[in-house]
Amino acid sequence: MKLRILLLVIVLALVAGVVYRIQNQQAGDARKNGGDRALSVKTVPVAVRDFPRVIDLPGTLEAAQQVAIVAQAGGTVLRQHVQEGDAVRAGQVLFSLDARPAQARIAQSQATLTGARAETAEAEKKLERLKPLMQPGYISRQEFDDAQLVLEAARARAGTARAELETARLDAQYAQIRAPIAGRVGRIAVRAGSLVQAGGEPLTTLLAPGALDVRASVAQQDWPELAAARMQGKVTAEVFHNADRTVRARGELVFVDAQIDTTTGAVPIKVRLAGASPALLSGQGVRVRLLLGTEPNAKVVPEAALQHAQEGTYVYVVRDGKALVQPVKQTRSLDGEQVVEGELRAGEPVLIETPQRLKAGSKVRLEGARR
Repeated sequence: MKLRILLLVIVLALVAGVVYRIQNQQAGDARKNGGDRALSVKTVPVAVRDFPRVIDLPGTLEAAQQVAIVAQAGGTVLRQHVQEGDAVRAGQVLFSLDARPAQARIAQSQATLTGARAETAEAEKKLERLKPLMQPGYISRQEFDDAQLVLEAARARAGTARAELETARLDAQYAQIRAPIAGRVGRIAVRAGSLVQAGGEPLTTLLAPGALDVRASVAQQDWPELAAARMQGKVTAEVFHNADRTVRARGELVFVDAQIDTTTGAVPIKVRLAGASPALLSGQGVRVRLLLGTEPNAKVVPEAALQHAQEGTYVYVVRDGKALVQPVKQTRSLDGEQVVEGELRAGEPVLIETPQRLKAGSKVRLEGARR
């Protein structure tokens, strides 16, 4: 019994050894065959073409013409004649202030002016009466000079009264706050009963219809390229929302500040838009793209083709059926495309997806090619 069990164990051990050797031999053959098999890869050809030179910037839209409505005289708002969003014409009344204090000053100034004019007339008559008496010596020189001083003082009081009267009349006119331009009423910061001060906070803002501007700032490192483009002629621009790349408007660079903003380290600029889309509103954040020209014969590859390592940037290029590492240098990018410098030829396939088993020098086969 023990002998048969021992023989059975020996037979099972021999069978297990044979199975293990067969499996190892098959795995080795598979690895050997897989090592010689070309990897299938996705590629795109290197393009050599003119590439746009642009500067992309964040910007803010504002009306090309907008006016802050500020009270020129203090007073209480009696009536608000317009509502937010109303379209108004130039000269239309927007707010009415309480003009009674100005009207009271007008009456007071008129009374003061009347009194000063009477004093002036009386002083002039007295001086005329004294002139013939001065030469024969019937009156002293001091008496004549005193009469002349009285006349000058009366005239001064009359001038002061006239100035006060004009000021009061202006304040009465300023009680009617009118639109200086045609436009649309913005947010209204006051209501009837509010007390406003002359030159204080704006009551509202008028936005002129039509053109919009984009305010932006160009970084110092991009300024030389923009300056060179301006020397060649006008610089055009495209405007689009942050969420997509659909061009919403086109315009032209119309203003560049003469100095760098010390707080941001950038140069403020302004782009004037032509035919802005209704989807664009003053105060809205947008992206503005300055079009500076083109770079001729640029080598262009997709962003997905670039690989990054400590030694620098490179791409896998397919040459003679092998994936070779080609160092490159990025010089410009736009909408997922990269301009690179390096030993690349037009039409050469570069990998846009890298298989996990891929190594430099691995045999590869372009997807779609016959085996």
